[in-house]
Amino acid sequence: MTRPYWGRRLTLATIAALLTLLGGTWIAAAASSRSHRTGPLYVSPQGSNQAPCTHSRPCRTISHAVAVAHADQEIDIERGTYAEKVVIKKRLTLQGLHSPVLDAHNRGRGIVIRGARAAGSVVKGLVVKNAIYEGILVVASKRVTIAHDVVRHNDRGAAEQHPTGECKFNGQPPTAGRMDLRAGGCGEAIHLASSSDSRVADNLVTDNTGGIYLTDESGPAAHNVITGNRVIDNRTDCGITLASHSTQAVTVTGQLRPHAGGVYDNTIKNNVADGNGVQLAGAGVLVAAAFSGGAAYDNRIIGNTIERNGLPGVSLHAHERHQDLSGNVIRDNVIGRNGISGGSNNGPGDGEAGIHHTAGILVWSAYARIASLQVAGNRISDNHFGIWTKHAPHLRRRANRFRRVRVPLSQH
Repeated sequence: MTRPYWGRRLTLATIAALLTLLGGTWIAAAASSRSHRTGPLYVSPQGSNQAPCTHSRPCRTISHAVAVAHADQEIDIERGTYAEKVVIKKRLTLQGLHSPVLDAHNRGRGIVIRGARAAGSVVKGLVVKNAIYEGILVVASKRVTIAHDVVRHNDRGAAEQHPTGECKFNGQPPTAGRMDLRAGGCGEAIHLASSSDSRVADNLVTDNTGGIYLTDESGPAAHNVITGNRVIDNRTDCGITLASHSTQAVTVTGQLRPHAGGVYDNTIKNNVADGNGVQLAGAGVLVAAAFSGGAAYDNRIIGNTIERNGLPGVSLHAHERHQDLSGNVIRDNVIGRNGISGGSNNGPGDGEAGIHHTAGILVWSAYARIASLQVAGNRISDNHFGIWTKHAPHLRRRANRFRRVRVPLSQH
């Protein structure tokens, strides 16, 4: 009698063949499962949150797609308007198709990317508008990309009769680099808060309180790249701000503590900063430390076009003792008329630094001397002061080019 196949003694070759077959089947099934899990989800205003978020049966809201998505998935968002706030706590890609609008009217923020698990997330191709605070906020994360977005009409809480939260005025006058902490800056349009190794590229940022904002409240903001953005007409704060709000980034003896805080090793390159801070003090690009223990150092401001901003085009502000603004590089920028309305009496210049004329570049430390600084290759035009410094290293006039500038270099 012939015995069933499974009752026979299996040879080693047969066992190997079966394992190969079964293994291949399992691998194919696993790959199919992974492909199904990581394929894009779809969102459309004509969709339903009872649907499976496929191309033929899309979700209705971005938030629902985010909730059901697996880590590393892409969410494709069709043209239309989505009235919601989106919170991302895992690695996802939001891809706008044909410029969908995320309208955060009466909501705190448009998009929040939060925490280590959200590292590597991408927001691309969206219009984000009308949030009370930031349009896009990244908190304590890394390797985030914000690209090809339009971020406009955010920080709406600043115009309320009784501002709250980040927008609340607390009785102290506004000063560059401390606007949000002292007088209600609302967090500005795109805010990297204690987030590093991220990229903000090729966005239009307009008609917010302020533009792009890097801060270090709970940890460093380091190794970020801000490039190719058009930051224009954010009238009540700076265009691009690197502001250390930490009190732990540098010790009283001058020792840097890069793991505790600081805004450092960031690259601000090939952006346009135009028409910012003309109603309340705001520079085109600001590097500042707000409180004792703050540090904003070793940043690079290169190849930007900067003009018609309220404070001097590129401004460095050190407000207190025990701060570090050393090692910053300002190079190869085209800087037109700036400091047009940044004085304490709303006249030209920078009232806090004590100048009352237009200026292309201002480097000012209220107390300690800034140890190192590079300012070279800039083309500065149509200002009273080309470069004005106080408590800064000696600069060479010939290192920069000046046109229609009354005082090319004034050092104090």
